[in-house]
Amino acid sequence: MIMKMIGKELKIKHTNNYSTFAILPMNRGVDSKHVQKIIASLRLQGCLRVVICCRTNIIEGEWKTYIIDGQHMATALEREGQPIPYIEINIESEEDLIQKMAYLNNSSKSWDMMNFINAWKMIRPDYMKLFKWKNMYDIEVTMLAIIGVNNAGVRYSTSIVKTGNFRITNPKAEDMCKAFNDIFLMIGKSDRAVKFQFLSAFMQAYTPKYNHDKTMIAINKHIKTVKLMAIGDETGAFIRKQIFKLPK
Repeated sequence: MIMKMIGKELKIKHTNNYSTFAILPMNRGVDSKHVQKIIASLRLQGCLRVVICCRTNIIEGEWKTYIIDGQHMATALEREGQPIPYIEINIESEEDLIQKMAYLNNSSKSWDMMNFINAWKMIRPDYMKLFKWKNMYDIEVTMLAIIGVNNAGVRYSTSIVKTGNFRITNPKAEDMCKAFNDIFLMIGKSDRAVKFQFLSAFMQAYTPKYNHDKTMIAINKHIKTVKLMAIGDETGAFIRKQIFKLPK
C-alpha cells in the first residue's frame, strides 16, 4: 500500500538534519548489530529503502516527526553521514499508529511477542500489567497471557495479543502467576511442551480447594522424574495424577 502511494500522494524527502526525527517510546530499541549490517549494505549498494515517518502531537502533546519504520536505516545513514530519505504518512489515532508501526516493522524484521506488548502497553493498561508480570516472573509471556484470561487457547491464537485486543479477564491471575512461578522455577529446564502440560493441569487444579504447598511437595518428591520427562500422553497423565491429584 505504501509503495503504491509513493510518487502519487506521498513525496520522498531527504535531510541531513538528523535531529528532525524523534524516537517512538513504543517502538523496539535500536540493535547495534543490525545497524552494522545495514552499514555494510549501504557501502555495497547504497540506500534502497526509505524511512517511514509520521508527524503528530498525539504522543507527547507537541508536534514531532517520529520514525515508524526504518530507525535502524536512519541510524546507519546518520553514522555514515548520508542524507536520510523519508516519507510521512498520516496517523489518525494512537491505535492507528501502533497498528501501522507493527505492520511495517513486522514486514521487514519480524516482531516477537514482547515487541507487540511493549508497543500496546503505552495505551492499554492490560498490556502494561502483562509487561510487569514478565519482568517479575521467570515465565514465558505466552503462559502469562494464558493465565491472564484463564484460557489455554491463547497459546494457539497469539493474534489476540498482537492486535491489541488482549484483556485480562481472570480475577485470580495475579495470585496464579505467583504460584505458577514457583512451579516454573522448580521444574527448571524441562521441555517447553512439558511446561505447558504443567500449566494446563495447574489451571484446572487451581480451585478454592487448591493447596499450593502440597503441589510443591509433590513436585519435589518426583523432581527426578519431572526433569527427565518428554512430551506424551503418559507424561500428561503423570502430571495430572501425581502432581496435581487430578483424575486422568
